[in-house]
Amino acid sequence: MQKAVRSFFTARNIAMLGVLLALVLVLQLFGLSVPMPGGTAMSFVLVPIIVGGMLLGPAAGGFLGLVFGIITIFDPLCLALMNYTPVLAVLTVLLKGTLAGILPALLFRAVARKNRYVAAFAAAACAPIVNTGVFVLGCLCMYDAVVASVGSAFGVFIALIMINFAIELGVNLVLAPAIYSVDRIVEKRLSGRSAR
Repeated sequence: MQKAVRSFFTARNIAMLGVLLALVLVLQLFGLSVPMPGGTAMSFVLVPIIVGGMLLGPAAGGFLGLVFGIITIFDPLCLALMNYTPVLAVLTVLLKGTLAGILPALLFRAVARKNRYVAAFAAAACAPIVNTGVFVLGCLCMYDAVVASVGSAFGVFIALIMINFAIELGVNLVLAPAIYSVDRIVEKRLSGRSAR
């Protein structure tokens, strides 16, 4: 266990994690400043979370997702839900972010054994599915709080979340070849250095 921790905390991994963390912070803060219909925020931040999980593993993906979740606590919708169910609202956003980092990384590892290109697409699709799925499940658990926050238009609210999901999924799938390219470049550089 200690050897695995020591091998993760190399200068290269810490530098990569730092760059990806900066991207998560900037993209999520930018996403919060772009209002979407229904009070939801666009999650451009999923791309660096996916890349982090692919390159550094599920723990790094989970950490980046957790940071995404922490920032999401300050989303106007989450703040409104916290007026009614603070614990459940915070748990929902933290869980959705963390799982959106861990599960795509695990899926990538499993599929990459057969085909890394397909694995990049699978991870890119998995992140918004998990992110939105956990959020919708959380909203269903907080149904009364959501209705109190958005009024009687709960169906419209869910429809807007699904539109947001479709956009996030589309963006991730369009960027999946770029995600794959980043993975290949890093893998080639690492294999070149280890051969020396």
